[in-house]
Amino acid sequence: MANANIELTGYPGNVVDKMIRLGYAKTKTEAIRLALYQFDQDHKLSDEHAFGELTGKILEGVASGKVKTRRFKPSELD
Repeated sequence: MANANIELTGYPGNVVDKMIRLGYAKTKTEAIRLALYQFDQDHKLSDEHAFGELTGKILEGVASGKVKTRRFKPSELD
């Protein structure tokens, strides 16, 4: 992950400061990460979300019996 120094002033700075003041985040970095996470949750930008949905569908299929699984022996995984 790359490092970046960002100066927050005006509206963005006020939002980050309020996130810290209200206890949503402990640091400015954490506040920015939370804001980016929420933005991604709202707009579905990352592939991780798609993988999470796919994993959920597969696990539902396994639980319902629609997707069959079998237990592997450790010797089969080499």
